Amino acid sequence: MSTTFKKYLTSKFNFSLVTLIAGLGLVAGLLYLYWPVLTRLIVSLAESEDYSYGLLIPLISGYIVYRKWPQIRAQAGQPSWIGLAVMALGISLYILGELAAELYTTRFSFVIVLSGLVLLVGGWRFLRLLAFPLILLVLMLPLPELITYKLTLPLQLISSRLATWFLQISGVPVFQQGNIIDLGYKQLQVVHACSGLRYILPILALGIIFCYFYQRRLWKVVVLLASLVPLAIVANALRVAAMGLYPALIEGFWHGFSGWLIFIFCLEIIALFNWLLNYLWPSPPSALAVLGTFVKNPQAYPQLNLNLYLLGGLALVLLAIPLTQRAAIAPPVALKQSFAHFPMQLGSWQGHHTYVDPAELKATKSHAHLSADFINPDHGQVNLWIAYYETQKKAGGFVHSPKGCLTASGWRLLKSGIYEITPELPVNYLLVEKMGTKLIVFYWYMQRGRWLTSEYLNKFYMAYDGFLHRRTDGALIRLSTIAHPDLKAGEERLASFAQLLAPELHKFIPD
Repeated sequence: MSTTFKKYLTSKFNFSLVTLIAGLGLVAGLLYLYWPVLTRLIVSLAESEDYSYGLLIPLISGYIVYRKWPQIRAQAGQPSWIGLAVMALGISLYILGELAAELYTTRFSFVIVLSGLVLLVGGWRFLRLLAFPLILLVLMLPLPELITYKLTLPLQLISSRLATWFLQISGVPVFQQGNIIDLGYKQLQVVHACSGLRYILPILALGIIFCYFYQRRLWKVVVLLASLVPLAIVANALRVAAMGLYPALIEGFWHGFSGWLIFIFCLEIIALFNWLLNYLWPSPPSALAVLGTFVKNPQAYPQLNLNLYLLGGLALVLLAIPLTQRAAIAPPVALKQSFAHFPMQLGSWQGHHTYVDPAELKATKSHAHLSADFINPDHGQVNLWIAYYETQKKAGGFVHSPKGCLTASGWRLLKSGIYEITPELPVNYLLVEKMGTKLIVFYWYMQRGRWLTSEYLNKFYMAYDGFLHRRTDGALIRLSTIAHPDLKAGEERLASFAQLLAPELHKFIPD
């Protein structure tokens, strides 16, 4: 180590071998603690068409830190024990995310822990300086599936309506039904990938970064960012409409290239809009001058001892490692008996096992499943699907709502709510339509003796039972039938079958 570097460290902090070891140990401990989360996140971003832009976010954050480095060196750090509390909060979120099999929470907790670490070693001054690059890291995290599912369907319908309108004003005869655009000689289906969400999120991230470098007036930033969401939706709808006019855009090179054009188009629009705002309402010279300056602290650097702060952070991380490992591994709980023994005769309903596509079954990542059709000569047919998980994990192996799967596969949601078979047996109710066929769906969750309809309570109790009892097993039960001869008949058909089914479930699914 050079003499100059030693003098710098000594002038800033009471540097010692203990400080070096504690600092390196703290960094190594954090990397070890979050290694499974970070590696899985990188792989997920690399494989995702919707979130691959997230791989660039850390590089941009790093560049901003590099630009701020002179300011960081000019500031006197004031370590704060509050940083240890923030780190503890982040680690608590990590443990909660592990217990609830929630990827987003475990990933978001890493940003909280990093913020706590900055506060611990540098205090509020350093945290203020590094706030934006830390917040920027949140933009690289894929949204939770619960949020994605709720956003996708409305965006699909909006994109379908706008694309239909663009085609109609272009003189093309077209008919829209849900997310299906009928051109007569062919049909376009605005599926999950074409909902526009994959453009809204990266364009918002791009807009935030653009505003950081080129716009600091808060009201102008709000206006620019608010304009990006409708801009991205309209641009996506134009792309869908173009696919109706030019089939070459539907797949292959031109499909991907047209997607990139959306980003270029939106970037040019926001740059033009930003110039227009600055032209009509120019910023005061004093405000512009602040952007390129910073105030140095002329006072002598205080003699601070980081050892206790770093050792405190290291102790917290070392304590967290076994806790998170315990939360991440819940022992599997098998079915009371195999679904192979499930009765195929329920009252006057006669059932038979049905074929399940191995690719679809693999996607569910369930440990056991049952797919069967039950027929009653007087009532019609009901399909029963049960997916059971011996232990639920973050990387896809967990119970989730059928609503997202149905909408992603082209079904249009007409109605949803809660249907009470009896006061003690409520179920989620869906009415969906596809190509003129209406399907009624009942579904609910059975989690360790609980009958649940809420996805949020399902997650809560999974974390609760995982922490207290180390159990995260659970099942999804779904019933579906065609709305024939009418809607009321279909609902009564499912309700009568569900009443016969309920007692049998407890013979197989653990309490």
